[in-house]
Amino acid sequence: MKRIICIVFFSLLVLSFIQAKQLPDFVKQRLDSVHKAAKRSLMYYRFWDVNDGDMTLPCHLGYDVFGDDETELIEGLRLNLSVGMIYDNEMRDRLVQLLRNEYQNWELDSLTSRYIKSGILGNEREAIQVCKFDTMQNFKHTVDSFYIDLKNKNPEDLSIIKYDYAVKGNFEYDVFKFLQLDTTTIFKQAYNKIVKREIERYREELFSNMYSYFSNIHQLVELCGYIGDKRFIKPLIEVLDKLYKSFLEEYSSSEDFYNLQREKVLEALARMRVEPYYSDFVKKRTLRQEQIKDKEWLNFSLNDFVYVLGTQEAFLELSKYLLSNKPYTIIMEDSDVHAYRQIYPVSNTAYYLIRDNIENEDIQKIISPYRENIDALFKPLYDWMQKNYGNYKIRRIW
Repeated sequence: MKRIICIVFFSLLVLSFIQAKQLPDFVKQRLDSVHKAAKRSLMYYRFWDVNDGDMTLPCHLGYDVFGDDETELIEGLRLNLSVGMIYDNEMRDRLVQLLRNEYQNWELDSLTSRYIKSGILGNEREAIQVCKFDTMQNFKHTVDSFYIDLKNKNPEDLSIIKYDYAVKGNFEYDVFKFLQLDTTTIFKQAYNKIVKREIERYREELFSNMYSYFSNIHQLVELCGYIGDKRFIKPLIEVLDKLYKSFLEEYSSSEDFYNLQREKVLEALARMRVEPYYSDFVKKRTLRQEQIKDKEWLNFSLNDFVYVLGTQEAFLELSKYLLSNKPYTIIMEDSDVHAYRQIYPVSNTAYYLIRDNIENEDIQKIISPYRENIDALFKPLYDWMQKNYGNYKIRRIW
């Protein structure tokens, strides 16, 4: 009761803002907070690690940003919200930059600096060898002193004597530091030369390592599709071209990787209604009734009809799967004796997608009496979808 009173009061408060053609404060504050977090996530996208927590790059508002009660209230009042409200022009330009594997100067400098710091030990050891410090008498004498001290402390460890060359090699860096040879001009020159080489090599790798680039781009690609800004179209097509070229030149054995990344880009372009990608996407998912009934696996997701296409035609196509026994979802179940697989047909998935995304009251009247035995709903729901094509009230995804 208390929750109902709060919601009613909250609704009246929000309604006053709607009538004034303004967003209520709680919406503006939440959007502003998410905007700032998303801006930081995009800015430091290439630096993010597990210690920074999860990135804030929502593809939707709704339940991704607002609480359950808030989302229901916003839905009821039909506030005109979209995920694009989170991403300003600067952030969208940053997305384009990331898609094209371009770097801001500060970003390139910071990444390079971090890389060089992580390789100080290796670079110094290489410089020691270049400078041939191990040929110096005082260097060799000090190494021998370290070795003798270790051997005296471990008289029963025969491996120290057997592998004396390796043990002495481990002392070389300590002796180098002990003698302060890192302050010599010859070492500084050798070290700086190595660092310069490593900077050039690392920066070249940043721009040329396509496997790393594609492995980290799928989230950005999906986000661009949901925002739907036309400035993303050309960069997304460029990603397709780069992906295909890299697949032919370098990753011919990684066909699954190529197909997965390619589908993500095609999905984004289809969501933005870019031709011919949109028509090709629809065509691939438009099957004859006899094809839908075949007991073979689908090579696409039924979610595509809802979250990529979302049209009257897409939901009509989805309804055909209500009468199909085609296998779809595999659930691994564990028991005390053994594990087994439970395979659900596509009809189950089609049912839940239609139930949760078509808001016509007639559907709820069909569904309500049969919540336990959903199999009995498939044919009535299919008939309703055929009869009411063009009049579906499709749930808003925002």
